[in-house]
Amino acid sequence: MSQDPFAGRAADLIENRLDDQPHLASDDIWRKAAEDCVLSRIRTLRILGGLPRHKAPLSHDARLERLKGLLQLWANGCTCAVDEDLFADILNRQRSGRLS
Repeated sequence: MSQDPFAGRAADLIENRLDDQPHLASDDIWRKAAEDCVLSRIRTLRILGGLPRHKAPLSHDARLERLKGLLQLWANGCTCAVDEDLFADILNRQRSGRLS
């Protein structure tokens, strides 16, 4: 496993939630943990020009698929991968209080 804490956290979420128990992928607890992982990563990234917050909100299914995809990339060591649409969706929902 990578020494990067986000890769490790992403791998834990992917392995323990998606592989062994696929029904938990749509669970609010898993989504919240995945979004917390993404928010933690956003705080450590140095994104030039900022994130585009004007992006349209993602649907529930699109958000879950993007979370799974991004966490899979991070778990595989691609910790610099960025999903601007997902980041903007999570940040906008957090700002408006709709994250939970």
